[in-house]
Amino acid sequence: MSKLAVFELGVNDIKLTVFKYTANGYFAVDFQIVEPVKLTQDMERDGYIKPARIQETISILKNFRRIVDNAKIESYICYASPIIANARNQIAFLDEVYKTVSLYFKVLTSDEQISALHSAIMYSFSMTRGVLVQVGDYSTEIIRFNRRVINHSISLPIGTVNLLEKLTESSMSARLDKVVDIFTKELKKLNWLYNLDEDSEFIGVGEVFSSLGKLSRKATHYPMDLAHNYEVTQESFQNVYNLIRGLDLDKAKKLKGISDKRADVIAVGLAIVKSMFNEFIRSAVKVSTNGEMYGIVAKNLLGQTGEKPLLDILGYSLSSINEFYPTNVNADNNYALAVILYKQLKVLHKLTRPYVKVLRIAASLCMAGKRISFENYQKNNFPVILNSSIYGASHRDIVLAAFVAASQNIDDFSLNEWVRYKDLVSDEDLDAVKKLAIIIKMATMLNITNSNSVKDIACDVLGDTVILKTEVERDATLEISQAMSIAGDFRKVYGKNLQIL
Repeated sequence: MSKLAVFELGVNDIKLTVFKYTANGYFAVDFQIVEPVKLTQDMERDGYIKPARIQETISILKNFRRIVDNAKIESYICYASPIIANARNQIAFLDEVYKTVSLYFKVLTSDEQISALHSAIMYSFSMTRGVLVQVGDYSTEIIRFNRRVINHSISLPIGTVNLLEKLTESSMSARLDKVVDIFTKELKKLNWLYNLDEDSEFIGVGEVFSSLGKLSRKATHYPMDLAHNYEVTQESFQNVYNLIRGLDLDKAKKLKGISDKRADVIAVGLAIVKSMFNEFIRSAVKVSTNGEMYGIVAKNLLGQTGEKPLLDILGYSLSSINEFYPTNVNADNNYALAVILYKQLKVLHKLTRPYVKVLRIAASLCMAGKRISFENYQKNNFPVILNSSIYGASHRDIVLAAFVAASQNIDDFSLNEWVRYKDLVSDEDLDAVKKLAIIIKMATMLNITNSNSVKDIACDVLGDTVILKTEVERDATLEISQAMSIAGDFRKVYGKNLQIL
């Protein structure tokens, strides 16, 4: 396993992020440290990055470089926000950084930033068409994609900070109304935003959407503390926006989810999002925690571009988890057997196709609880799955998969825990979880020797008995014996006796 260090010069902070990656093409964040530095503060007066900011930046980078050198990390990427290109002394600044710290920073162009944002979404969402938006301090990026390829994109030179600087209105509501008006006029110039397909989805990335997600989850008493792929509905957004719009700045600063120093900036960002809901976001926007850095690293480590996108996001994500946290060495075989059982028992469970995604997650992570302890690892599956970075799946899929993996022994199913997620799950899901849990447990038992002995399974339903006939490649006496141990749970859930041959 190797490591890659990423140094990022942003407008408000400097980040060092260390990724671990494997030869198989999987990567994950191993370590991150962030130091606040307002690098471009006061730059608007004369166009120069100030000497004090430069020295502060260099001091931080020296310490970051020391961390990387001590860890013996030899591969690294250094990039800077496009806004730094506006500084008259950007070349002198970057030269001084290079001479002092031996780090060469590439200032991203707007096109490179858009490409990185697009790649980040293509590696963490499974949607095929939609619109991606990033609301930044000095610009707003809007990307329309179809079949996972960019169709149209633009970087508008309007962001939260430079827009806020132009506002003279005294009240919060008046300022935000002005922002909505200004940004709506810009959106109306983009004809390609107004002929979207009906199945287009919308993604928001960056601090504005992150804060929106936090406020929305708090307002709705959302049961999961999971930011990525959280869906902010139009109703939820409107409730948050109305709350912010009706507050003065001092009260807005006290809201959890908005930092004291950024409250007015985030409020302006929400007004920008308001104009988007008015104009083209139909019903909801999904929050992404993966921005341009994730896209840059993905393109660097995987060597794939928009012309060759990753198609199976969920499969890649699950394989990546098992690569770095190998509690289930035969996840693929378990899933293959689970799919066979799912198909063979369809006449009994009668579940619809969307549950296959739940089955896949649960089968891949059905032993994830071993990260905590072998004792009660099946129960431990629940918090581990809920807190894993699973891309290509909705929050509902993840919750259901966690219940399935934790309830392989049916008596362990917790109805009290289920009630906590009542806004995400249904009575129909409750029946599905129990049926899928039996399938997962049976698949695991039929693969308990990790020798892939059972190749296929055929099912016969004779009256009150289900007969599963296994096709084996070698002796599978132990596998069949272990699978038969769940006959009691099978009867409770499916209402049939179980026989495995």
